[in-house]
Amino acid sequence: MVATLAIIFLLLFSAAELIFRLRIKLGVVPISIIVLIAVALLGAYGYFFEKSAYSIESSQIKNAMSYTIMFGSPLIITLVTASIFKKSSSLFIHWFAGILSVIYTGLFPLIAIYTVCYLGIDCI
Repeated sequence: MVATLAIIFLLLFSAAELIFRLRIKLGVVPISIIVLIAVALLGAYGYFFEKSAYSIESSQIKNAMSYTIMFGSPLIITLVTASIFKKSSSLFIHWFAGILSVIYTGLFPLIAIYTVCYLGIDCI
């Protein structure tokens, strides 16, 4: 479990840094398209490769929605924040990426449980 959370932290940190830096260089529209494509690909990856035995029997649309929400929410939050802070220093970007990654890594299990339970796929 610790290794999984460490990987989640590193991926979120890298994605946040990348989104901020590309937002400064490319602008809002190209980075928004890139983030939406990444969210769709992560949702498809979760849908096709991360199914539990119980969720296979439930609604396929709900499965796709749950993985898109779980994997896409940190990217969308980072994109919105990058749009708010247009001209950011490297120190701010680095600290923000670290803080966001720590918070979201800690909340990821809860977000996953609440998303799956709210959509009616599986509840504990």
